[in-house]
Amino acid sequence: MSSARTPTGIPRYRIAGLLAVMLLQVGAASAQAQTKEPARYVLSGSAGLALRITRASEFGQSQLAPSYADTLVGYVLPAPRGYRHGFGVGAAMNLARDGGYVLPVYAAQQLALMPAYLGYYDLGRDLVALGHLGLPLLVSGGRSFGLEAGFMFGYRLLAGAGVFAQLDLDAFAGAQSRVNLLASLALGVVVDYEVLP
Repeated sequence: MSSARTPTGIPRYRIAGLLAVMLLQVGAASAQAQTKEPARYVLSGSAGLALRITRASEFGQSQLAPSYADTLVGYVLPAPRGYRHGFGVGAAMNLARDGGYVLPVYAAQQLALMPAYLGYYDLGRDLVALGHLGLPLLVSGGRSFGLEAGFMFGYRLLAGAGVFAQLDLDAFAGAQSRVNLLASLALGVVVDYEVLP
């Protein structure tokens, strides 16, 4: 039985095998290029205002919660371009007094720390989106814990620095088995640093 040959005398199965190997190498190189998105460090700082969805009028709370400042330090894992996972730690502090005469909270009295999962998506050369899901823990000015979901949309002014707007939704355990719900809007600056190999 004779093998089918090309006009050059090389068997066709060898050419087919050579083409298959070449395609596999191109595919492997492409996959390797996709995994070359490096890790990133993210550092953000902002100030914002919060609106109480629920409020305890007996404690003298108004609908508008105190202004606050917060910061977040995070690490985004290396992965193919697109949606990426990360983790971080946030800290937030109230900037104004809150409440009436029963249980007042003074400016800079409450500090919350928050371990968080991060979701990072690079939208292009100048735009980035960063979401987080965290567990804020009040460590001074009371004892409480909660759940926070937030979304940040940032614009890079420079290669690794920019400005952002962020929307957060919070649920905190309050006094008398109450759940306090808040929505907040913050503006700030972000440093988005690419870790080069």
